[in-house]
Amino acid sequence: MDEPSSRRRTNQMERTRSAIVAAARELADTGAEITMPLIAAEARVSEATAYRYFPDLISLLRAAVEAEDQLATLRSVTTGEDPVERIGQAAETLGRAVLRRQGVVRTVVASTIAKPSQATTRPVSRFKLIEYALAPWIERNGLAGHPEVEQLVRDLALVVSAESVFTLVDLCGLTPDDAVAGLVASARRTTAAAITTISPRPAT
Repeated sequence: MDEPSSRRRTNQMERTRSAIVAAARELADTGAEITMPLIAAEARVSEATAYRYFPDLISLLRAAVEAEDQLATLRSVTTGEDPVERIGQAAETLGRAVLRRQGVVRTVVASTIAKPSQATTRPVSRFKLIEYALAPWIERNGLAGHPEVEQLVRDLALVVSAESVFTLVDLCGLTPDDAVAGLVASARRTTAAAITTISPRPAT
């Protein structure tokens, strides 16, 4: 049976959108300045087509950042249940992802600083990574919903972040590798200090 024309159109639209996002990610890896015309050319579509899928460059760059599955990367490297070790791995995963596509990430961060109303559209990779890293410890100790654990997640969100990476590189003058190492060390210290003060809930 022939595929309905509406489904063919939907599939073609999805392929076109994916090609545009993939082109943006590939250009981001080069470190070159990224523009909509360059992305359209890389995706082999017209600039008008690119704008039909994304109203502006920022929305496209957000999609390009979100397309990278940092959580899958973290899952592939985490071993054991030690929250300090796992948070260190989460920090390294995010830090290296930020540096790999820092041109895109800087643009996205700057756009939400300039327009705070758009902050909710920013990718939330840091929270997914932090929550995954802490999950075994939280489950083992019955700490789901614990106020101090929620505070720890907020504390870590300040550390395991693109902004922290850029502070270490731009303001502290660290090399990319040293910046990632600093991010990892800060995340581990924050976690180690917190878990010593959070008591497991008694089993029911």
